Amino acid sequence: MTTTTAGPAGLADIFLRRSTLMDDKATLDAHEGVLRTAIEAEGKSVRKVWREEVSASKRGVKREEFDAAIAAVLARDTGELWVYKLDRLSRRGMGHVGIVLDDFERIGAALRAHVDGLDSRNPNHRIIFAVAAEQARSEAINIGVRTRIGKEAHRPLGHWPGGPPPFGLKSQRLFPDDSRRRAAQLVRHPVEYPTAREMADRLLAGESALRIAGWLNAGGTLTRRGKLWRASTVAAWARTPGTAGLMHRKERVEDPSTGREYWRPTGDVVLGLDGTPVRVGEGVMTPEERLRVVAILNARTRELTPGFTNAQRPGKRRGVRPAESLLTGILRCGRCAGTMVSGGKQYRCLARAESGPGACQGMYIDADDADSVVTERWQTWVTTLDPDDPYDVDVLMKIAREWYGHQDPSRRLRLHETKAAIEGVIDRRDKLDTAYYVIGAFPGEDGEHRYQTLKAALDGQLATLRAEIDDLSHDADLTPLLEPEELADAWRAADLHTRRLLLTLTVVQLRAIPAKHRGDRTPVSERIAPVWVTSQKHD
Repeated sequence: MTTTTAGPAGLADIFLRRSTLMDDKATLDAHEGVLRTAIEAEGKSVRKVWREEVSASKRGVKREEFDAAIAAVLARDTGELWVYKLDRLSRRGMGHVGIVLDDFERIGAALRAHVDGLDSRNPNHRIIFAVAAEQARSEAINIGVRTRIGKEAHRPLGHWPGGPPPFGLKSQRLFPDDSRRRAAQLVRHPVEYPTAREMADRLLAGESALRIAGWLNAGGTLTRRGKLWRASTVAAWARTPGTAGLMHRKERVEDPSTGREYWRPTGDVVLGLDGTPVRVGEGVMTPEERLRVVAILNARTRELTPGFTNAQRPGKRRGVRPAESLLTGILRCGRCAGTMVSGGKQYRCLARAESGPGACQGMYIDADDADSVVTERWQTWVTTLDPDDPYDVDVLMKIAREWYGHQDPSRRLRLHETKAAIEGVIDRRDKLDTAYYVIGAFPGEDGEHRYQTLKAALDGQLATLRAEIDDLSHDADLTPLLEPEELADAWRAADLHTRRLLLTLTVVQLRAIPAKHRGDRTPVSERIAPVWVTSQKHD
């Protein structure tokens, strides 16, 4: 680079921008050579060459070299800023270029576009700058549209859309000898896959994401970015559809701190024209295993806030400590109606334990006896429900579906995902109808044919998804709930989380009656007063 002591009027800066897909270093060197020759032919010297390798069209992108080049002109360090072609400066239209022209005109500086033959000091060139800037903007929009259309067209074909694959997998081109065909699918990474598969096995066995992160870090295994694993990193890896060899959907989001827009993968699975999830190659786990893992992770976490968190990141979750006793949080204090929690061998009033006698006089009740009494009364109540009473049948069906759903959490999660997929297909079909009937985006006979083809594909997806909903939502078998011995066996086989869920679904109020005095020997069976949901049908 040449540096000179000539005054600003005899100096010129060069701004070069590289498009990562179109240009290489040799191209920029050639551009620089052409511009140097043109500048020297006018008797001026090149003061500095600025090089940039970021997008000139995306809103919010930080363009440090561009900002520095403009600042140098405005500081009168140089009298001119040369670009090879106007679209090398900006692709954001005249609204952006016009600001630069106004600032340069104010101080008598010049913006020169060599190939376009433009000089901002020429009054007749202002309109040409505007046209060239808008052409560059239109070209950028068209490139973006073609890119999105190309990627969307490849998604149903099962081609990996680009970006880093999940840990344990790698992207492999389907046509390595054809440089024009960049279609790729996921295959197992020869080094990472064994570790990734053990991560999946540990998650399926019920091990926490935090412990798995510790195991990885202790063994010296780092993330793809060379950082330590965290519980959130392990959970995000397990949730992404790509880990199961499925196509993920992306969404455009904006960083609230910088205003920069970018595409972020979601946990949603892309559906093919037949309504089934699109496969993009091999996975670390099967789709069914991924559903089970996600169900396990969801059971251990809660969403911080609906929609967006304080960090403006949707879907962020926080771990919750699981209850270790049957009635914690369900049993209510007979004095203050507040929550009772497990305290050793007894349930005690939480308000008294945390805030003292000023909040509640407090009470205790034996935990084992309370659990046994509530279990016995719940089972007795369930077996006395009338299968001929519509209200009781609704209650029995609710119990059965939740119970069986927790025995097969992957089925439950798939039902949720399928319902969400139906909503997405209906939304896309509504937009397609709007484009056809309102906007007129499908003109002519070819447009009509394309509209009918797309509509038929969406209708096919809906039919497949609704059939899956029917299969996943079949009526549960009520027989074990009506036979006391079978119900007791099923209760004993259920885990604590399922038992607590069944109680919260069926009890309106579970109140512990305080002891009459110190040493009161009233049986616990007489100090528990449950109110079941069936009491509401008589209200």
